Amino acid sequence: MKTLALTKGIAAAASMLVLASCGKPSGFEAVDSYPEIYPDYVGVTVPEGIAELRFDMADGRRFTESRRDMGDSIMVSVKAWNKGDRKGVEYKAFPIYRSSQAIDPYVAYRLIEPGYESWHDIGIYQRELASFDERAIVTNEATGKGCLNCHSFCNGDPENIVFHARGRDGGTVFAFGDDAKIVNLADVGPKRQGTYSAWHPGGRYLVFSSNTTHQSFQIGGDQPIEVYDTASDIIMVDLQTDSVTVVFDTPNTLETFASWSDDGRTLYYCAAPAVENVSLGRGGMRYSLMAIDFEDGRFIGEPREVFSREDISVSFPRIKGDYLLFTASAYGTFPIWHREADLWLLNLRTGEAHSADVLNSPEAESYHSWSSNGRWVVFGSRRDDGRYTRLYIASFDGNGHFGKPFMLPQKTTDFDMTRLKSYNIPEFLRSESPDRQDQTRQLFR
Repeated sequence: MKTLALTKGIAAAASMLVLASCGKPSGFEAVDSYPEIYPDYVGVTVPEGIAELRFDMADGRRFTESRRDMGDSIMVSVKAWNKGDRKGVEYKAFPIYRSSQAIDPYVAYRLIEPGYESWHDIGIYQRELASFDERAIVTNEATGKGCLNCHSFCNGDPENIVFHARGRDGGTVFAFGDDAKIVNLADVGPKRQGTYSAWHPGGRYLVFSSNTTHQSFQIGGDQPIEVYDTASDIIMVDLQTDSVTVVFDTPNTLETFASWSDDGRTLYYCAAPAVENVSLGRGGMRYSLMAIDFEDGRFIGEPREVFSREDISVSFPRIKGDYLLFTASAYGTFPIWHREADLWLLNLRTGEAHSADVLNSPEAESYHSWSSNGRWVVFGSRRDDGRYTRLYIASFDGNGHFGKPFMLPQKTTDFDMTRLKSYNIPEFLRSESPDRQDQTRQLFR
């Protein structure tokens, strides 16, 4: 196995040579270009302590790899050849840059088959970024094989998680340390079910969107499925009083994907005018980014438009400081099956918004999450094969610029390709999450 170790224990002047195979050519011709490798780690910026970056030649050729530690970067030299070649190719050494900015030690995500297939096993997992250690937080074995979805953590705190469990006796699971409860929000207060959730930074309040969702399967074209809402509102749960209220009860407007500012004084969300026949008119539905102020447990003032364009539909706003990252697609509210879906960055101070080009690809980019210090972002992308969502991480300089993203490192280069699962709703965690399996199983007995 070809390895590129990027751990803290690497010696400053170390040099290593890893042989991919025996039977090397007698000579190599130097070329002034970087090798094409998979995953593509050429010129990426990584945090200290990240798990080993393992790669292959993208075309499957044999190769050797050596590295030189340059302090704030590592230079990687690659020589490649085909079996039987008398002369191979020696590529220009490429850099992998080290960042001094810390990253949260864990990422949590859901693993699921793509949405157009039937599913059986679904789970919420956590991955330690310094190793390849992946452990389940909870799987649907604990819920009678019902669907698990829409998990979120309070400020990246693994002790406070909420997720929805569908099926018989299903509902929304709230887990706080050693305590857990399940609540069917549709039986409480305004009797609205909760879907996409967002914790207020203070931990007392949660907002959910309450969505009536449908699917359409496409006969032609390269988009196999479209998911859309025929109705959606935003509700708020007060964990201190166990009360549920409707934030927006507007039948002529669809509201969804809420997200709080860091100080908890503003709620951002996406909204679009309702249309009479969504299944036929969904191509004209475009969601705008909206905001409303919040103080002392109450929403105050009128909603205001923050960003809107006639050719963009906004989804998944996520805020860190003065910057808001969102997914932009041509229309609709479920961009994961939209090949044109890209990540956009909005400066909340200036109102300027633009495509975060370095993060994007010809395939769909979708859900994303900021690290606790705002210097890293993790997001889902289908750039590898157009069907399965995999996780990518990118650095952020705090001034509007991202580094080239790198795929979440795995034990083998074909690990994700052969796993046949999509990664969904990645969230950074500030520490390891406790195992919620037995706790959840007790709720469903």
